[in-house]
Amino acid sequence: MAREILCTVGTSLLTNRDDRPWSGWNQAQGEPLPAPAAVDDWLRQADPARASAETNTLRLLDLDERDTLSLLHSDTPEGRFCAERLAEFYRGLVREVPLEKIGELGYGARNFSRGLKALVEIVLKRVRAARQQGRTPIFCATGGFKAEIAFLNLIGALLEIEVVYLHELHRELVRLPRLPLAWDAEFVGRHRDFFRWIDEEPRRTSDVESWLRARPDLRFLVEDAADGYTYLSAAGDLLNRVAQERLAMGPRLRWPPPDPRPPEEKNRLAAAAHHRPPGWERLVRRLCEIDAVRLVRYDDRMSRGARLRVLDAEGGVIGLRYEARDLALPLAVETTAAGEAQCELVASYLRTLV
Repeated sequence: MAREILCTVGTSLLTNRDDRPWSGWNQAQGEPLPAPAAVDDWLRQADPARASAETNTLRLLDLDERDTLSLLHSDTPEGRFCAERLAEFYRGLVREVPLEKIGELGYGARNFSRGLKALVEIVLKRVRAARQQGRTPIFCATGGFKAEIAFLNLIGALLEIEVVYLHELHRELVRLPRLPLAWDAEFVGRHRDFFRWIDEEPRRTSDVESWLRARPDLRFLVEDAADGYTYLSAAGDLLNRVAQERLAMGPRLRWPPPDPRPPEEKNRLAAAAHHRPPGWERLVRRLCEIDAVRLVRYDDRMSRGARLRVLDAEGGVIGLRYEARDLALPLAVETTAAGEAQCELVASYLRTLV
């Protein structure tokens, strides 16, 4: 399935210190931004692992031409600059690279809460559109402000969206899988009238207090402003919007039923190990132990393209290419999954094994 990768963008492309011509660029000292063409030329030749936090993570996501890479940048000149340079770098490697400015998300604490609300609104808009168009959303939460990354992680957990992260000192991608959390989205449903009312227009603090006296559980979701009005806090806004999205999603996706055969009957590969990557036997054995797997066989279609992808959604067939020491083993993993969504659920688990 095609993916919608939502990637928060920071300024490491500008501020990292190494051999790049603008090394150690400092916004606080009023330094001008480097020439876009110079950054583009350097980026094309640079090691993605060192070029920026975003490229360091994205290089491990096995991007292909079906994916959409949405770059979410702050409302600052340098945030926009870094997003534009990354978009130029990834054009042609993926289907589309839209840029999304997170309005009012900048360095000033005064408007930062409004910036986080804008982040939630944009993320949910892109998630909703991706799902309607048959793309699987994934959050890449490496670059950007720490609060921005925290909110993205929380949205991912509440909406069962995989979040990936790679610290500059890590070698392997950290994946926070879709979490089967039980949370009270109905809380928002029970107080829908309040959330609708406070969202319609600015409300005076005295008017909000009359609601809070009868519904004290809502108190921690609002904040007073200096203008004499009370608004939903960034956390309250997130809860309201994400809960509405979760309620609209319908029943939770479930893991497919088990196949009754023992693991040894699922392995359809010849025993000969000639020209196979080291460790292949252990991997195949592990795949056969998974309850939803019907069988594992060789499939030359996986010799090229993305290393993990759905080959036949209705038949529950997932392609996987295992690579080690310049050798590769292309596999088809037949499962009991039915349909694209369930196949993607199983694929997300298989991704943790290779």
